[in-house]
Amino acid sequence: MAREPAGKKPAPRKTIAPKPAAPQRAAGKAAPAAPASAKPAVKKTPTPRLEKAPAKKQARKAAQLPKNAPPPQAERAQLGLTPKQEKFVDEYLVDLNATQAAIRAGYSPGTARQMGAENLSKPDIQLAVSEARKRQQARTEITADRVLQEIVSVALADARELVEVRTGCCRCCHGEGHKYQRTVGEMNRDREDWVEKGKNPAEFDEAGGIGFNPLLQPNPECPHCGGDGAPRVVLKDTRKISGAAAALYAGAKQTKDGIEIKMHSKMDAIEKLARHLGVYEKDNQQKADPLAALLARIANGNSNGFKPVADDPEAPPPSGTNGFEPREDDDGGAPV
Repeated sequence: MAREPAGKKPAPRKTIAPKPAAPQRAAGKAAPAAPASAKPAVKKTPTPRLEKAPAKKQARKAAQLPKNAPPPQAERAQLGLTPKQEKFVDEYLVDLNATQAAIRAGYSPGTARQMGAENLSKPDIQLAVSEARKRQQARTEITADRVLQEIVSVALADARELVEVRTGCCRCCHGEGHKYQRTVGEMNRDREDWVEKGKNPAEFDEAGGIGFNPLLQPNPECPHCGGDGAPRVVLKDTRKISGAAAALYAGAKQTKDGIEIKMHSKMDAIEKLARHLGVYEKDNQQKADPLAALLARIANGNSNGFKPVADDPEAPPPSGTNGFEPREDDDGGAPV
């Protein structure tokens, strides 16, 4: 009997053994804690990357600065330029005048022209001038594209943005009986002048009365203008013009006759654009002016102006002949 319970006890112990499995499941539940512990690890990984990225960028920028923008002195030292040649490069950028640049750089005025030409012919100085001009363009932000865009603006600008000619009614369009019409101020001034001259005020001619307004439309029945009206010049407010019109605008001048608006030449700008686009180059088959060639041929004796051929019937005969060819049986005798 005592053995049987003893044998039964291990059986429940074996059944109890799975019970601790419940804590193992609980331990399995705790397993998600492992990812939770891994999350901070993930957070730590990006933080050093964020800190290293700016450092790398700064290192790259620091490495690029000397390459892209080297100091002029160091660059010229590498080219082997003398101090006087370096001064010549700086002075040449002022006005692009080699002779004056050589004089300002310290060369003798008597040999400045020759030395300026020699300096510009040297590859090292040419490279130094080219690099200096690139830096100058970067500082001033003036490039070939910007200059070309300014020329395009002048060439394509509308001059009517600066000044216009508008047509309104004439003085007789809306006057009484189509007579000369005045404004109120003009009427009062003319009447005062009439009285000051000692004339009878009752005899003053008011003509077409008052109320003239040049903004009114012309009267098609007006016998004076026939409905065409009268033109007037209107100057625009330059504070409200477009960029192209501002490029065309060259200033204003007050004269005794009024305000004169100055403009840059549109034709000069168009001419420069045409040359830039190659309009006058040989690829458009205009090797010479055809009119000039025609006139030259006419001046040389070709009456019709066309290029002469071997048997040109219109070619002038040689001097001393009558233009007729002798017959084979012509013995040169006197006529019968």
